[in-house]
Amino acid sequence: MTSVQEVLAVLESAGFERLPKPLTVVGTEFDFEAAASGTHTSHDLVLVATDQVPRKRLQRLVAGVARSLDLAASRRPVSLVLIGGVAASDRMELERYARVLPIASTTPDVAEIEKAVAVLLPLKLPNADLVSGGNPVNEVMAALGPRSTTPDHIALINAAADGPAAVREAFRRYANEGAGWTDDVENDDE
Repeated sequence: MTSVQEVLAVLESAGFERLPKPLTVVGTEFDFEAAASGTHTSHDLVLVATDQVPRKRLQRLVAGVARSLDLAASRRPVSLVLIGGVAASDRMELERYARVLPIASTTPDVAEIEKAVAVLLPLKLPNADLVSGGNPVNEVMAALGPRSTTPDHIALINAAADGPAAVREAFRRYANEGAGWTDDVENDDE
């Protein structure tokens, strides 16, 4: 499997659809190594090129696709996966028309491809069954242990459910009580 095919395989596994070659946009053909289109959450048009394509030609192709999409009043974003890296000056020119996702290696593995195209892939969230997700108050109580759960600790922990201001107020009362102070304001004018 070539690097271009591996990039397409990663994109297809994320719900992208491979487009026929040559890519046709508004009746104009563009000869990229490959192209894919987002189908669900991503609507990107993804162009795939290698470092074998002369840079000036690649710049003209990407600019042509962008102009054709503009003429069609398309709002589809364009991303260019460039296998084999790109010089900074060439990248700046390409970024005028597309988001450039370079892959430095000419023979990348799947991890390198996934890292380069991560902005196009859906987020991988942890399985909800694997996340403890227990009640945070109970987890704090368990971490403190049975000997440390005094009524004062419980009051502070319960105040956490009402936010930082409630915790500050509960701690202020706790500290005042420990110091023997009261919340009563003394009137010095009497």
